[in-house]
Amino acid sequence: MYFLQEILFPFEVFVQNADHHDHIFLALSSVDVEPIRKMFPNHWGVGRPGYDRTALFRALILQRLMQLPSIETLVKCLKYSPQLAYWCGFDIRKSPPSSTVFYRFLAELKEQADQELLEQGVQSLVTKTVKLATSEGKIVLDSTDIPARERAPRKKDDLSPEQQENALSFGSAWGHRTASDEETEMFYGYKLHAATLLTNIGPIPLAAILTPANVSDVELAPRLMSEACKEHERLYGFRPGYYLMDAGYDSGDIYKLALDLKGQAIIKLNKRNQKEPPQGFNEKFIPLCPAGQPMVYWGSDKKHMTIKFRYPKAAGRQVECEGQCRFKNPYGLVVRLRVTDNPRLFSCPYRGSENWQKLYSQRTSIERWFALLKEHLYMDKMNRRGIDNAFTDVMLCLITFLAGTLAQLKIEQQTCKAA
Repeated sequence: MYFLQEILFPFEVFVQNADHHDHIFLALSSVDVEPIRKMFPNHWGVGRPGYDRTALFRALILQRLMQLPSIETLVKCLKYSPQLAYWCGFDIRKSPPSSTVFYRFLAELKEQADQELLEQGVQSLVTKTVKLATSEGKIVLDSTDIPARERAPRKKDDLSPEQQENALSFGSAWGHRTASDEETEMFYGYKLHAATLLTNIGPIPLAAILTPANVSDVELAPRLMSEACKEHERLYGFRPGYYLMDAGYDSGDIYKLALDLKGQAIIKLNKRNQKEPPQGFNEKFIPLCPAGQPMVYWGSDKKHMTIKFRYPKAAGRQVECEGQCRFKNPYGLVVRLRVTDNPRLFSCPYRGSENWQKLYSQRTSIERWFALLKEHLYMDKMNRRGIDNAFTDVMLCLITFLAGTLAQLKIEQQTCKAA
């Protein structure tokens, strides 16, 4: 059965109304350019002053807001629309900057303080956005592929030492993805590993790491979980309760880390790691009564991290039983399991229960978020080579997404007040 999904992101509404001037203006004005101003102070001394760096930065955000495919297209847009150039901060009495100016500015961004400048811009917008959002206490982790601009190298045996060094300098590598009908499993490029927070307005990114495509999800999950937990506690004053991940993150260390962070990992079991169930359990890891019947899940206690199972006949199930448990209490035999005894198999709520399935189904929100970044903000259509340039493009996409989301939320607030 298939269900048509409703709009999940305010940014989707923003894109639908992007032709309205107030949307573009609010998004550009939401971007915090103060770090840019501090890093690139106004020109003083002899020589041509050049263009304002904050205006160049806003123009790069405008490029993604208007889905312009290249810098050259952005230059044409600024040339034929003085209003947009003015909103970015350019002097409309002068000609707009050329594409060379933008490429030089992008190179400057790449070199500044290990690109901490862009991370500050993302964090500033996240802080503004969460003030208008309510946290559900759920962190979702996943990764997505970003194909590289450069051509994939040949086998190392066919390359000279100098060619091998040049290939490594770009930071891209061969990786594996869950392929669709239109894609292949192997790709050459990078991976964006992200941790998003589920809120009443959709996912908000709390942590993101760009790596070569051959870095596994399990390797970076602990760092993402710790950073997302710390950021959530800073923004809301409490730690998230759940960490939702797919089967690619099925590792015992991740379950233990979630418990250490006062949360619960909700992860689908990986069939590759599947083993015989422990003695006294069936293939779904449900404890068996003395008669060999699966017991009935009867709730969990998250405070003490225990899960409760009742004797099936006493719980109302029709089973063939000759009273092997010899339990005289009418409530029946009760088995309590501690999550800490086996964090991978036991969880609160119990794996396979209705509440567990509801939690796990919310993991798809991050997949829709990745699709939005690629479809509307061209995150997977790089036109520059190297992982540093890829990181710059990804951070600009995140800033644009948050700026558009913030603009749409402000418009909705103004509409409610007017009504």
